[in-house]
Amino acid sequence: MSPEQIIVGALDRYERMLVSYAREITGDLDSARDAVQETFLRLSRQDVVSLEPRLRPWLFLVCRNCALDHRRKVVRFSTEPVEEAAQTSEEMPPDVRAIAEEDAIRLRGLVSGLPRQQRELIKLKFEADLSYKEMAEALKTSVSTVGVQLHEAIKTLRRQWTQENTEILPT
Repeated sequence: MSPEQIIVGALDRYERMLVSYAREITGDLDSARDAVQETFLRLSRQDVVSLEPRLRPWLFLVCRNCALDHRRKVVRFSTEPVEEAAQTSEEMPPDVRAIAEEDAIRLRGLVSGLPRQQRELIKLKFEADLSYKEMAEALKTSVSTVGVQLHEAIKTLRRQWTQENTEILPT
């Protein structure tokens, strides 16, 4: 593959995930898009052929750094409503779709209450589908740290979900 094909392929495959990830860091969709744009500009300056085997963690690492830089440089208060991340199928019955949408909103609320590092890990694992090794590379940490923090995040979410569902049930 040519470098251009690799870059275009990466853009098609990872742009949405990177924007979502960067938005978690910046808190702003426009800033997230700027960070992703900067990420791909930096990619275009790399030897992408040799970078290809580890392209995905490289993209998330650079995107994270760009988003953090942008967050430090630009202080903006976004008034945009939060974009619904979970897309539900139109084929679902309306009652099932409504329950799934409610659950997705509740789960996002629980995730937003996690510490920043754990939120990032949840996004990288479940939205970007990175391996533990790729997450460790992207966050410049060890695989064992990723494993422990992701385990703690999931354990916390499970406990909070169960507690919330128990409180909702009629007695």
